[in-house]
Amino acid sequence: MVNQMGFMHDLQQNPKLALPPDWASKSIFYQIFPDRFYNGNPDNDPVGKVDWDAQPTYDNFFGGDLEGIIEKIPYLKELGVTALYLNPIFDSPSNHKYNATDYLKIAPEFGDIWTFKKLIGKLHEVGMKIIIDGVFNHTGDTFWAFQDILKRGCNSRFKDWYYIKGYPVCQGQNPNYECWWNFGTLPKLNHQNPEVIRYLLRVVAFWTSIGIDGWRLDVPNEVPMEFWRIFRRLVRSINPEAFIVGEIWDDAHTWLKGDSCDAVMNYRWRDAVIKYFAHQSISVEHFRAELANIRAGLPWEYVISAYNLLGSHDTPRYLTICGGERRKLLATLAFQFTYPGIPAMYYGDEIGLTGDKDPDCRKTMRWNEAQQDQVILETNRSLAKLRQQYQSLQTGCYHELHLGDNIFGFVRSGKQEQILVCINMSHECYSIKVPNEWEHGWEPVFAVGTSLSSLAYPELPPMGVRIFKRGSS
Repeated sequence: MVNQMGFMHDLQQNPKLALPPDWASKSIFYQIFPDRFYNGNPDNDPVGKVDWDAQPTYDNFFGGDLEGIIEKIPYLKELGVTALYLNPIFDSPSNHKYNATDYLKIAPEFGDIWTFKKLIGKLHEVGMKIIIDGVFNHTGDTFWAFQDILKRGCNSRFKDWYYIKGYPVCQGQNPNYECWWNFGTLPKLNHQNPEVIRYLLRVVAFWTSIGIDGWRLDVPNEVPMEFWRIFRRLVRSINPEAFIVGEIWDDAHTWLKGDSCDAVMNYRWRDAVIKYFAHQSISVEHFRAELANIRAGLPWEYVISAYNLLGSHDTPRYLTICGGERRKLLATLAFQFTYPGIPAMYYGDEIGLTGDKDPDCRKTMRWNEAQQDQVILETNRSLAKLRQQYQSLQTGCYHELHLGDNIFGFVRSGKQEQILVCINMSHECYSIKVPNEWEHGWEPVFAVGTSLSSLAYPELPPMGVRIFKRGSS
C-alpha cells in the first residue's frame, strides 16, 4: 500500500498535485454512452444489433462505436464541447460495459486500440480532452480470473482475487461470492490482495500512457480509499494534468482533499437544481442554502471544478423530470452554464431527448434534425459560447445578490468583466431590484423567456432568466 508520508512529500514538492488541473474549470463536458451515440463503422456491428430508432432494453445493442464519435467531432466542436467522458469502452458482453471481460482490450464492437488512439489524436488536434470510465470495484463474471475460478475451484491461483464464500462457485440469483448489489455477473474484487492491486495499476498505467486526459471512477466509495491514493499518485506521475472524477452521490468532502479525486459527479447539486427548477418545490432561500452547504469548506479550486450534471446514464432525462416543460430546462441551462463548476451535458439532452430511468435514459442519439428540438440545441450552443467568452464564468468569484422577492441572483467577477444572472422560477412576474453598489453599467447578453433589454425594464416573467455583463472580456 502507498506510504502516506510519501504522498505528503509529493504534495510538498508540487502542491498543484493536490488540486484539479487548470483546464478542468474551463471545460464544457459531454458524456457519451458509446453504443448509443453514432454508428461510424457498420463492419464491427454486434450480432443481433437492433434498429437505431428501436426502444432500448437492458441487453440490446445499437452499433454505436468509436469511429462514430470521431465522425461527430465537428458537431461536438460546434456545440461548444471541450471535453468528453466516455462510459466504459473495454471488452465486455453487455451494452454498458460495466462488467469487464478484459481491461486491456477495447470492445470489438467499438473498435480497437488503434481506433481509440485515433480518437484521442483527433480530439487533441481540435483542443478537446477525453476521460474514460474506470470500473475497478468489480469485473464481469466473464473476466479471465473469475473464469479460472469457475473452472478450477479452490485450486485456482486466482481464488483470492475475489471474495469466494464456498465451492463449487454458485452463480445465478444466489451467488456465493461478494458482488456488486448482489448481481452475480459483477463479482467484487479483493483489494486487500496485492496481486489484484498490481494488476489494476498496470491497467491504469497502460491507458493513462496511451494519452487519455483522466478518469471517471465507478463506485469509488466501495473501494478502499488507500487504493485511490495509489491510483492518484500513479496517474499524476504519468500525466500531471490528468483530471479524476469520482461517482459520488452524497457528500463529497472526503473525496476532495487532494489525495483521491479532483471532482465528483455533483449529484447533490443536481438534486438541489431539480427541486428549485424542475419541481419548483423549494424557495429561493432554501435553494441558496442548499448550494452554500454543497460549497461549504471546499477550496475554490474544487468549487469551480465540480462536475455539475443534469443527467447521466443512471438517471431519468432532465427534460422528463421537468415534465416536458422546455422553459424549465432552458432556465436550468442558463444557471448550469453560469454557476461555479463545470457544465456537464449528457448526450442527447442538448436536443431534447426524453426518457425515464435506465434503460429508457439510454436511447440512441437522434441525428435527424426533424427529431431535434432546435430551441434547446441553440440555447446550449449560445450558453457554451457565453461561458467560453467570459473568464468570469470559468474561474470568477461568486457573489450572491438579493434582487427582490422570488428572484435568485448572483454575480461572477473575473479580471476583465462581471456577469450578473437573474432567475425567476416563480409563477408570477417580479421586478429585479439591484443593490446600489451593483446597479450601473450592465448590458444584456442572454435571456430566457424574455427579450434582451436593459435594466431600465426590470420585469422578469415566470421561469425567466436575464444575464448581463459589465466590463470587457
